Amino acid sequence: GKRIVGIEKFIIDNKQSDVLIITEFRNNQNKDLIINYLNEYNFKNVVTTNAEPRTNSVLIASKNKFEVKFFDELNEHKQRVIKIKNSNFSIYGCYFPQQKLKKIIFELLLDEVKNSSNENIIITGDFNTGKHYYDEKGASFYCSDYLDKLESSGMTDAWRFINKNKREYSWYSNAGNGFRIDHFFISNNLNQLISNCYYTHTYRKDKSSDHSSMTLELKS
Repeated sequence: GKRIVGIEKFIIDNKQSDVLIITEFRNNQNKDLIINYLNEYNFKNVVTTNAEPRTNSVLIASKNKFEVKFFDELNEHKQRVIKIKNSNFSIYGCYFPQQKLKKIIFELLLDEVKNSSNENIIITGDFNTGKHYYDEKGASFYCSDYLDKLESSGMTDAWRFINKNKREYSWYSNAGNGFRIDHFFISNNLNQLISNCYYTHTYRKDKSSDHSSMTLELKS
């Protein structure tokens, strides 16, 4: 809707990226407009789900060709995860549900990590959770323990790897409480390739989005 101008700015600002992922994407009247913007800046390979126009889903755009995998076994949550894969990486773009329902997505991703140990995996998106007292001041998150399970399965929180005990938030409640709920989890063997991982708060502050964007930079 009204955020379309901000989305175009986001694409232009990040035109040097190899892959862009938009969560809470909707297959509404602006879908073709957004895809045209992406194509204009050389993101020629775009995939999204066939979700209903009022249902939040995921869009992934890449400058390079990829294989794509959908997860119909998630049933009513099948629009929440898309996997793309090329010779270098397997990337999961995710938009997690609220509260305990996000367990369904975590369980699927843990199975994917277990069954794809030979792949360089990147899991990213809006997790709608974080670690108690680290990614929020209190302990209100649901399914926070699954972040520990991801780490135990051989994945690294890329932002925390770079920033250690730093506090920074990617979303704020109406009461003004901050939460870090957008993440990059990457295979441990990719840690040495991380050159940066950071949030850009501009889009949240100018209300192009209610989340800050997140960027992962890997050495070639």
